[in-house]
Amino acid sequence: MHDPSLLFVKTSDAIRAMERNTLLAPLYDGHAPADVFHQATSWLDGIHRQLTHGGDVHTAMQTLHRGLFHLRRQWSRKDWRHFCLEHARVHPLRELLHQCPFTRHGYERPRGYAGDAALIDYLYAECVGAEGHMQPGGHIYRFMYQQPSPRSVRERRMLLAREIDAVASRTHMPRLLSVACGHLRESELSHAVREHHIGDFIAFDQDPMSLTEVTRQHPNNAIRPVCGSVRALLTGRTVFGHLDLAYSAGLYDYLSDNTARRLTQILFDMLNPGGRLMVANFATCPEAGYLEAFMDWWLIYRDEDQMQALTLDIDPNAIAATNMFRDSEQNVIYLTLDRR
Repeated sequence: MHDPSLLFVKTSDAIRAMERNTLLAPLYDGHAPADVFHQATSWLDGIHRQLTHGGDVHTAMQTLHRGLFHLRRQWSRKDWRHFCLEHARVHPLRELLHQCPFTRHGYERPRGYAGDAALIDYLYAECVGAEGHMQPGGHIYRFMYQQPSPRSVRERRMLLAREIDAVASRTHMPRLLSVACGHLRESELSHAVREHHIGDFIAFDQDPMSLTEVTRQHPNNAIRPVCGSVRALLTGRTVFGHLDLAYSAGLYDYLSDNTARRLTQILFDMLNPGGRLMVANFATCPEAGYLEAFMDWWLIYRDEDQMQALTLDIDPNAIAATNMFRDSEQNVIYLTLDRR
């Protein structure tokens, strides 16, 4: 077995012939697409053999993630999608990877849509017991849990909890709105929520199962679950107002530019003077190749310019302050808008 860290080289001349069928991810280098897909499948074969013959799971998964990330960046979107849907999806490696409960849940979408709150819970706290960690799926899940994007998801939860506490420290009994709240796990870390310093906390989501979990976690405080869709907000069928904080942390990754821009304007208009809107969007994801190839999980990524463009429908004179920053992993961009 050759060094699995050998993933890519820039020219075919630099690839030794004996390496081409090991764990090297293939390049085009003048080959017909069919040949490249065949090489990519052979590369997956090598990783599958490593995982099924007692190879180190961490090394194999690291090779897989890096290889898929670079293939995704190197190929056209059309060819990458073809590889994901017609090759990776039917490869025996998928069945092995789906022994990981996180990977399997993401692919199967038991609630009918991608990225549901139960899936995100796998990233907040390790959900496999000691016995499960001894199984291949447990090892794969532990690897996934430790990756940069899951770390960003956990950091996002803490940042939101701090934002909730911050608004409660400057506004007496504030009114809050979380759009596409999921299980609202950030509220479980908030001192203001725990100490009943929130006047009204609207937990808005399309998934009744998510809202049932929110109610279970918060039976006796100001959190108010409201079931509804983004479309209802966009069309004005559902309207909230007089908000001191509105935020959406896991929704914009699925919205088109036009929808995201319109929603940003609508949420900003719901703020009180001095209120704040906060939205988050992944700018990059080192695990994107794995998510798309083996979990069928496709996000919409935005850089700083694209995030700034979300404010174009808002009257600049109504904005008191704009701030944008990335998390410590440099994966997620946060945009905050304060209303004048």
